[in-house]
Amino acid sequence: MDDHTHIAPATQRGLTLIECLLAIAILGILIAIGPGGFHSLPASSRLASTQTEIRSLLASARSEALTRNRRVTVCRTLDGAQCAGTGRAGQRQWQGALLFVDLDQDRRVGAGETVFYVANFHTAVNIIWNRGDSLIYQPDGTALGGSNGTFSLQAEGTAIEHRVVVSLLGRVRTEVINP
Repeated sequence: MDDHTHIAPATQRGLTLIECLLAIAILGILIAIGPGGFHSLPASSRLASTQTEIRSLLASARSEALTRNRRVTVCRTLDGAQCAGTGRAGQRQWQGALLFVDLDQDRRVGAGETVFYVANFHTAVNIIWNRGDSLIYQPDGTALGGSNGTFSLQAEGTAIEHRVVVSLLGRVRTEVINP
């Protein structure tokens, strides 16, 4: 019998200095780059959801005009109860929108006119419509006006701009401008 016990050679149980320095350098790069990419994520999300809400609003307005065979107005609102103006030209900032059948065609919610939808847009998103205070869909689904209209959406914290373009045929398309 052999009284000697066999001891296995020691295995490495740590990191070398070079491995530690490399890990710290990679971690430093990730920390420096990471917040920039994540900082614009909430703003991009707000833009995308507002763009979707505007597309839905416009699709509903066009559908109501075709279904009811009447003019349907989408107008900007400040209080959620009445249109904020009747201008037909110029750029206006929209904080909210109303959708209603405009029986007397005055671009305002009047007696006997029912509001079908009220949209309150996210306050951190700046929405500009380049055709005044309202958009009107005619009974055949076309948009009233002399040319295409555009909703431009921008949010703080990002240079990206989303656009919702309404053609004279009443169709909607979207664009994302990334400078």
